[in-house]
Amino acid sequence: MKTLIITALLAITLVSCNDKAKETEKQTTETPVNSSEKMYACPMHPEVTGKKGDKCSKCGMDLTEEVKK
Repeated sequence: MKTLIITALLAITLVSCNDKAKETEKQTTETPVNSSEKMYACPMHPEVTGKKGDKCSKCGMDLTEEVKK
């Protein structure tokens, strides 16, 4: 009985962690892009882009590196 409960708790934990990772990934890839605005990237995570002054969703640093189109 204990094994069944532990297995169920482990499965719930793994599924909830996976959903959190997908949610974070959506935030980084669904950044709206206006052609008139310059885009900036995180110095540590260049795949994370956004407007100047935004924060990196992975490490919290300001987006400062200008993205060349």
